[in-house]
Amino acid sequence: MKKIIATTLALAAPAVTLAQVQVHDANSLITAFTNFSQTAVFVLIGIAVIYIIWNALQFIRFGGDSDKRGEYQSAIVYGIIGLAVILSIWGLVAILKNTFMTEDTQGQINANANLHNLILRK
Repeated sequence: MKKIIATTLALAAPAVTLAQVQVHDANSLITAFTNFSQTAVFVLIGIAVIYIIWNALQFIRFGGDSDKRGEYQSAIVYGIIGLAVILSIWGLVAILKNTFMTEDTQGQINANANLHNLILRK
């Protein structure tokens, strides 16, 4: 029970920092959610990598026992599949974000207009 409480508190720690973000409008809410989700992705990637390494070490440790070896081998495969799913969803979100240009591009547009005016003056 203590392990469950400790794990829950460790995973809920980013939510505490999200509670400290001041939201003024929709853009600040989206920014806060994006920062929180990026943190969550990094935590999930870390957990998946630790899970894979742990099961690989157990696979090596129980090399003589074919039942245990098969159990840890399937756990390694599931860990790799989980890591691939996490990374592919993260990549898909990045592609969608870049496709719909959810970043603030007003500063870039002004810089391009200033460069265009500078070229025309010469």
